[in-house]
Amino acid sequence: MSKRKRQFFKNFLFTATVVGAINLSACSSGSKDEATSDSTTTEETATTKTKTKAPSAATVGQVNVFLEISGSMKGFMPASSGGQITQFQETLDALLATVQQNNQLGKKQFYEVSEKIAPANYSQVSKHLRYGLEATASSSTIPVMLDSIISNYSQPNGVNVFISDFIYAPANGRAVNFVTTDIYQVIAKAQQQGQAVSIFGATSDFKGTFYPAVKINHKTIPNCCATEVPYYVWVMGKPEQVQLFNRQVMTGKFADEIHLGFAFPEPVYSVLDKYLPVGNWYCNSSNNACHEITVSDLNTPLEMVVGLNLTQLPASYTNEPYLKKNLKIQADNSDAQITAIYTAAQFKTQKGVAGQNTNPLKPYSHFVKVKFSKMAAPEVELLLSLQNQRPAWVQNRTTTDDSQMNNDGAKTFQLAGIVAGVERAYSTENNTVFTATIQAKKE
Repeated sequence: MSKRKRQFFKNFLFTATVVGAINLSACSSGSKDEATSDSTTTEETATTKTKTKAPSAATVGQVNVFLEISGSMKGFMPASSGGQITQFQETLDALLATVQQNNQLGKKQFYEVSEKIAPANYSQVSKHLRYGLEATASSSTIPVMLDSIISNYSQPNGVNVFISDFIYAPANGRAVNFVTTDIYQVIAKAQQQGQAVSIFGATSDFKGTFYPAVKINHKTIPNCCATEVPYYVWVMGKPEQVQLFNRQVMTGKFADEIHLGFAFPEPVYSVLDKYLPVGNWYCNSSNNACHEITVSDLNTPLEMVVGLNLTQLPASYTNEPYLKKNLKIQADNSDAQITAIYTAAQFKTQKGVAGQNTNPLKPYSHFVKVKFSKMAAPEVELLLSLQNQRPAWVQNRTTTDDSQMNNDGAKTFQLAGIVAGVERAYSTENNTVFTATIQAKKE
C-alpha cells in the first residue's frame, strides 16, 4: 500500500453514498398483488440551500419518519390481538418515542405510507402503531415510495427513516430476475447525491394475513404466521448525519444491521509492548502510541499485541464472528499472521495480563495478537485491515419463495438480490473499513 493510499485512510472521514429508489414492490393488501470515546464529526457539511437552519456537527437537523401502513403491515400492527402486542409494536413504539423526545434531534416529521405518502403527527402514528390498523389499502411499489422520499424529503442536514417489510413483489413476475440490476441502477443514481443508508433488520410475531411475493402456491397465507416475519428500518441521508442518528437512536436496538455508502477513519491503535510480548523487539513510541517496532533478531518468533479502539464503528463490524472472519493482516516479505482477537474484557483475563496495571489498556476496545518469524527485507510494513463484507444474516434471511413462510422461517423475498444491487453500485469504491499500519525494522 502506497503512502498516498495510507494517507487516504487517515484523512477520509465518513463520506460516501447510497440510497435511492429501489425497483421493488412492497407486499400488497389482499386487493393487490466497551472503550469510551465520544466523538463527533469534525467538519460541517458544505453550505447548501435549505429551508432548515444548518445544525452543529453533533446535531441531526431534521428527522422524517415514514411508516408503511399497507395491508402487508397489518399483521405487525393487528387491531384485534386479545390485548397482546407484537414485538414490532413494542420495538417501534419505543424507538419512535425516542425520536420524538430526543432534544439532540432537530425538527421531527412523521408520515404514513400506503398508495401515497401522507403527513401525520406523532400522535396519529403512535395510535396506529399501538392499537393496530383497522382499514388498510394497497401500497405503492417500493421504488415509487423510495423515489418520493429521496426526491421530496431529503435534506443535507437530516435523515429519512423508512419502516417497511421491504418485500420485492413486482407486478410482472419476470422482473424478479432483474432485481440486482434494478437495484444497482437506482442506487447508482443515489450515490451521486452523496447519501448513505443503514439497514436494520428484525423479526416479529405476525398476526393476520401474509401476502407473499410469490403467489404460485398461495396468493395469501391467512392466520399467519407460525414463524416470525422480518421487517426493516432504513436510515438514509448524508453519511455523517446517518451516523449521528444511529448513535443517538439505533445503537443496541437491532441485532442485524448493514451499512452501505460509508467510509470510516483509521481507529486509534498502538502496539502494546508490556503485555504478552515474545521475542527480541522493542517499540519506537511517538505521541503515546507505538506504530513502529525495531526487531533485534528473530531467533525466537516475534509476538506482539495491538490495541484497537473500534467504538466508533457500527456493532456489525465489531462482533466476534465478523472480526475473526474479516480482520486480516498483510505483510510482504514476512509470514505475519493474526493468532488471536480479544475484546477488552477478554484480554484483561488473560494469563500475564490479569493483575497487571490495566490503565494503558483503557483507550482500546479490542486487542489483536500478531506473530511472525521471518523478515525478508530490512523493513516490513504490517497492514491490519478490516474488510467490508456482507454480513451473514443477509443470506440467512433471503428466499426465492416466501409462500412457504410457515415452513421455511423468517425470510424476505430476494433480500440478497437487493443487497447485491447496492453492493454493485459501490464496487469501484474501497471495500476496507479501516487499515492500521505498523512498521517493523531490523536493528
